[in-house]
Formats: sequence, C-alpha cells, structure tokens
Amino acid sequence: MAVTKHAFSQDGAIDEYVLSNSSGTEVYVTTWGARLTRFIVKDKAGELRDIVPGFESYEQWQESLAVDDPYFGATVGRVAGRIWPCDQVEIDGRRCQLPEIQPDKVCLHGGKHGFDKKVFAAKVVSIMGPAAVQFAYISADGDEGFAGGIELRVTYSLDDTNALHIQYDGRLVAGTETILNPTNHTYWNLTGFAEPTIRNHVCRLRADHYMGTRTSPPLVPDGRLLPTAGTALDFATPRRLGDDLDSFDKSTSRGYDHVFVTGEQAEEPEVREVARISSVQSGLSLTVLTDQPAIVVYTGNWISDRLVGKYGVQYGNYAAVALETQRFANAANIPQFRDQVIVTRERPFVHNTIYHIESL
Repeated sequence: MAVTKHAFSQDGAIDEYVLSNSSGTEVYVTTWGARLTRFIVKDKAGELRDIVPGFESYEQWQESLAVDDPYFGATVGRVAGRIWPCDQVEIDGRRCQLPEIQPDKVCLHGGKHGFDKKVFAAKVVSIMGPAAVQFAYISADGDEGFAGGIELRVTYSLDDTNALHIQYDGRLVAGTETILNPTNHTYWNLTGFAEPTIRNHVCRLRADHYMGTRTSPPLVPDGRLLPTAGTALDFATPRRLGDDLDSFDKSTSRGYDHVFVTGEQAEEPEVREVARISSVQSGLSLTVLTDQPAIVVYTGNWISDRLVGKYGVQYGNYAAVALETQRFANAANIPQFRDQVIVTRERPFVHNTIYHIESL
C-alpha cells in the first residue's frame, strides 16, 4: 500500500494524491474540494476500469463548470442537500442568509462556494497501514452565510480488500454553535461507462422509510418519514435502478433523488451496510456502509450530455449514481431533526462511511 502525489493544476497549486493497494486498485483525490477523481479497479476479467466520472485536470474541471456542475467526486457542505427557506436558518441565535442556489430560496450543498470549491490542506497520515491521506479546511464564521467557524478534516484510506474508508471530523473553532452535514458526492458506474447509464445496475437498500418532500419548491424534505414498501422507492429486494426510472416527473426529479432513512440516530452505534449496487456487465459490486442515519440515492437525472470527461467519455442523464451518506437533509429547518446537525465545542461532528468494491 502506498501514497504518491503529483500536480493536478498547471500552476502546481492543486495537488492530486494517489492511494494504491496490493490488488492494483488506485484511488485519486485532489486538494480541490477533497474530491475523488478516479477509482481504478480490476473487473471480473482482470481488466482495469475507472468507475467514477471526472475530468483530466483542474483546468478541464473549471471549463466543465461553465456547462454543468454535478459535484462529481466532491466533499460537499457545510450542509449537503437542500435547505429551505435559505434566508430563515437560525444558527447560534442569528438568522443566517444562505446563498440561493435553486429557485424559491433553496440553498444546495453548502452554497455557491462550498467545500467542493475550497482548497484543502493535505498530509499523508499512514505509511505502514492502509494508504491514507487527510484533507483539512477551516471555514470561517460567516463563510457562505453560516454562523460559527468550523474545521473539517476528511480522511481517505484504502485497504487491501478494496474498501475505501472516508472519515469526517468537524470541530467548532469560532462561536458557540454551527450546523454541519457534509457528504461525498462521488458518482459510480460499475461498468466504467462501457454501459452509458446505470439503468442495468442492480440496487438493494436497507431502508424502510424515506423523507417526504414538498411540491413547491420541489425535492425539499418536509419532515415526514414515509414507508418505501410498495412504491418505486422499495429496494428491499434487489432490482434494477432502471425498472422505475421513467415513472418520475420529468420536470422535477426525473428519477431518484431521495433521502432514504437507514437509522434513527445522528450517529448510529456502528458502521453497517445501507446500500449495495452491482453490475453483471463488469462483475463488480459496491457495498456502502456507514454510521449515518440516511443515504441519498441520486441517479444523475440532470447531468448534461454536453459534459465530456476522462478518456473522452460523454456523460448525460443517468450516467452514474451517487450514494451520499449523511444526516437528514433540511434538518436545520425541521425542529424534530435539527439536533442531528448541530455542532458545539462540547459536541464535535463525526461521520464514517465505507465504499467497498468486490467481485460478484
């Protein structure tokens, strides 16, 4: 197991770290957004596949933002998901004005310049054990409108079983309170884009409920926990993601963009399996394990077909699926869940997730 580093931007200001193991698997993460840019692994035939979308360089990534920003691979926050209304968020006794990213006062993924756009400090934290790099960033009081200063550390480690561990540690450094709910926004296509969509990926979710959403503005969690049984969101029995993908409203969701409830506490007592996807085409499976109470399944419903990424791959709707472990979305504005995302000096933030790749 090893960690190497090279420049990801032409001016050398952005670094990319490569974590590798004895199986030949390589995971690439940049200091820009603590962002996962490549996950290269052997398929059932022993051929290498890169199973996540992205771009060749920092400069190409910047050019892509003028077309679309699906948050490929990024650490997003301070708060992942939608917050509504974004101009009425109470933090530390202050009414905070968060950036409107979507119409009707919806903040998304931490604002215009959230963690995904920040440059993190990085250091190798493991030499003899699993290959590991820690990324750190201090978000000052008032950053993107959020009260309170927070230091976030995100540690990526890759072991010899092809399990990628991501640990988030948040510590309040200014004020008496803030809110925090980051996640990783990597998308997965287990065929390495040999199949242009994830319609044939088979999915299983350990979630009996999901968060209901408002009709206006759409897709904003409203606090209701609704049963998945008998709906298009029921993946208790493994089935194709594409089975019901076309049943959703084409003008709003277009597909899966739902908060699935996998636990009852802000931090479950142990990391456990919450989701699994697999591809017969590549013979690969991805198991997601976490100590968080929710996972957002987003099937890339709005990815632009004008995005051309690594290896000349053209992306588009449903090109890959994001599996975002987190606490309940919009919790800051839902009284019964608000405590999940509160960070104080006495109560730091901890979040552990594992993405484990295996052969079928």
